[in-house]
Amino acid sequence: MLTLTPSHRSVTLLLALAACAPVNTLPRHLAPDDPVQRYELEIPSWLDVRAVDFSATTFSDVSGTGSWTSTQVGGRAFVKVYGVHRETGEQYLLLYESPAKRRGPTQVIRFRSTSRDDSLPDP
Repeated sequence: MLTLTPSHRSVTLLLALAACAPVNTLPRHLAPDDPVQRYELEIPSWLDVRAVDFSATTFSDVSGTGSWTSTQVGGRAFVKVYGVHRETGEQYLLLYESPAKRRGPTQVIRFRSTSRDDSLPDP
C-alpha cells in the first residue's frame, strides 16, 4: 500500500492545480514607448497562403481560498493560416498559438474531398 506523507500530498495537490490552470497565450501588454513586437512563423514552402487571421478570446482566471480571491485576465490567441498545396490543390488550415514561444503550427488540419453521402448526415 502506498502511503503519502503530508509533503507528498502538497506536491500532488500543486501538480493537480497546475494541470488545471488555464494557459494564457495572449501577447504581453505593451507600454506606449515599447518597440513593435515582431514574430516569424514557419510556413511550409509547398503551401500557397490564401488567408491569415489573428483572433483572441479572453477569460478571467479567479483563484483563492476563504475570503481572499485574486482575478487575472488571461486568454488564448491564435494565428490561423489557410492555404492550398501548390501541387495537389489540397486545402490546409494551420493554427499557431503563442508565437512568442513557438514558431511552428500547433495544429495542421488537412481538408479532403468526400462525397456528401459518405461524410455528412442528411439534413
